[in-house]
Amino acid sequence: MTSTIRTTEPKRHHSKSQTRSALLKSALILYSQHGAKGISMNKVAKGAGIAQPSFYNHFPKLESLLDELRLQLKKNYMEPISKAVLSMLKDYDILSSEEFRQQNRHCLELIFDATFRDIRLFKHIMEDRPRFESGNTVGFGCLLNELQDEWCAVIIQGLKLSGRSFDLNYVQLCLDCASAQIHELIIGCHDGRYSQEHAINLLSKNLTVLFSELFSRNKSTMVN
Repeated sequence: MTSTIRTTEPKRHHSKSQTRSALLKSALILYSQHGAKGISMNKVAKGAGIAQPSFYNHFPKLESLLDELRLQLKKNYMEPISKAVLSMLKDYDILSSEEFRQQNRHCLELIFDATFRDIRLFKHIMEDRPRFESGNTVGFGCLLNELQDEWCAVIIQGLKLSGRSFDLNYVQLCLDCASAQIHELIIGCHDGRYSQEHAINLLSKNLTVLFSELFSRNKSTMVN
């Protein structure tokens, strides 16, 4: 009897984990296709192949599922790109202008590639993003703001590693300028107004200048 319990429990745990993953995947597909208005507990459960009452065996409410999915999206997006950006920034003083531009271009390519894996998802997130501070966000509307905070932390860490102090307001201003350009050009590429190659070339030039201004405000105090 004990042996049966020990054998069955891992299978039950595995099955529950699979269903939980299926629910998260179902919600992501619905959001990508229809935005926040297309998501409901019933639709998410149906997409995962379970009855709606069974949803509560995995999440206490729909918002809990969306919160977990948002955190997953942020983690999957930020980890590879932030490492590349941080490496570029900490070596700012030893890279030539061309080397920095090339690394900057590489980071932009990572951003574009990550976004175009599901451009519909990105467009719905842009639509749901609150224009001003508001507690009434829907879907993943606050994801871009959270990513902005993550990027701010990465830039500040890069400045510190290069031996610089920082002005938080100026860092945030630079990030606003950079993200606005990136978001608009991603949409422009998707709409076919220009190629991804042209967009990345322009962004690489613009952001190289932006980083130059950001880093020149404080000279490195590190001893070579």
